Amino acid sequence: MGMVYTTKELLKKGETEYSIRKKLLNGSYKKVERGVYSDSDRKVFFDEEYYSKKYPNAVLTGLSAFALYDLTDHIPHYHYFATAQHSFPIRRSDIKQSYQDPSFLNVGVVEKKIGGMVVRIYDLERLFIELLRLKERYSPDVYYEVLNSFRNIKDSIDFYKLNHYLDYFPNKDSLLEKIMEVI
Repeated sequence: MGMVYTTKELLKKGETEYSIRKKLLNGSYKKVERGVYSDSDRKVFFDEEYYSKKYPNAVLTGLSAFALYDLTDHIPHYHYFATAQHSFPIRRSDIKQSYQDPSFLNVGVVEKKIGGMVVRIYDLERLFIELLRLKERYSPDVYYEVLNSFRNIKDSIDFYKLNHYLDYFPNKDSLLEKIMEVI
């Protein structure tokens, strides 16, 4: 499986604009889109790995994150990313972007290796908060499937860390009540 590179990464690796153009001509690199290249013949690049490279400040969340952690069997029709409020909109039909307060956007962000690439994604504790906080965004069957998955792995959830994360949210007390009810 090939890797996806931005122009900036290739320049840091010692490539030049000229050498990148030469490698495009001889087939060593394939142009995915402006400023994004691959060393693979793989035709489909529009997945979490590619988007994490294209939008490095975005964080995988929602159904995309639940699916990557195997908390649901539901295959999302979109890629779900959280970005800071007032950031530029991601204008792609296959991405659902949510805007979050910058003060807690990066709370619980981890780098998870998928295939050969690292993506920014929320950890389990933050995803649990997101599930309860944004319950209305999910259909009842998906919500309860993910909730039951969290119940099945509750021994692996760090409740100290989860409680620490709650300090960043304005409705900490109501979220804590919800957590105590469902677990």
